[in-house]
Amino acid sequence: MSAFAARYGPWAAVLGAAQGIGLAFAHELARRGVNVLAVDVREDLLGSAVRAVATPGVEVRGLVLDLARPDVAERLAAIDVPLGLVVYTAMLALVGPFLDEKLERHETALHVGCRGALAASHVLGGRLVAQKRGGLILTSSGAGFQGTGWVAAYSAAKAFDLALAEALWWEWKPHGVDVLALCPGGTATPGMLGNAPKLGVELLAKPEDVAREALDALGRGPVCIPGEDNRRIRAALDQLPREKLVELMGEQTRKMFRGT
Repeated sequence: MSAFAARYGPWAAVLGAAQGIGLAFAHELARRGVNVLAVDVREDLLGSAVRAVATPGVEVRGLVLDLARPDVAERLAAIDVPLGLVVYTAMLALVGPFLDEKLERHETALHVGCRGALAASHVLGGRLVAQKRGGLILTSSGAGFQGTGWVAAYSAAKAFDLALAEALWWEWKPHGVDVLALCPGGTATPGMLGNAPKLGVELLAKPEDVAREALDALGRGPVCIPGEDNRRIRAALDQLPREKLVELMGEQTRKMFRGT
């Protein structure tokens, strides 16, 4: 058994595992010898994802679950595998002017991005604290470091995930549980590509690189920004006055999806 599997196994729950960064996490965890419970609302994709992740000596199971459900905490509490790691990647990213989306769609995105992450942290993370071992990864975003126009509700949800992970990193460290806020930049996921970005597609990170770097960073601090270029850009952005930062991020995001 690898040192990683000994600390974060025998099972990891990946919430939002059918595609994108979540699927990349499932593959990387299986490669590291950790059994995977792949959780996703997309039943049409989950079966093929489980089969793709399957690795000799590693068990992979699928669980269809809508993380926007009002009873998400009760559904999560029914998970009966011995968890050592919880990875929350589920999201609904709404791109465009805030008022162009119906309130109901914003509410669904909020439930997936915030309430689901909160429930997973409380219900499943609580198990990790009780056993005094394990890890929790909440997926935030570079858009979560400030309000980001054109993805306003998404950036707000990711700010919630970032703050929650940082706070739990401090609270749970004495209990032997490593918590990480994963803050990737633009990544070539089906969700991102489905929003038809017009600029910078060639610069998008690969989901597998994001997942690998996040797992390597677990236990080394509260925040992981994958990619050296992204870390340099973030450091430069943090030097800007807040007004300029918000203006720049909104303009760049609008250009990315609307084009020049």
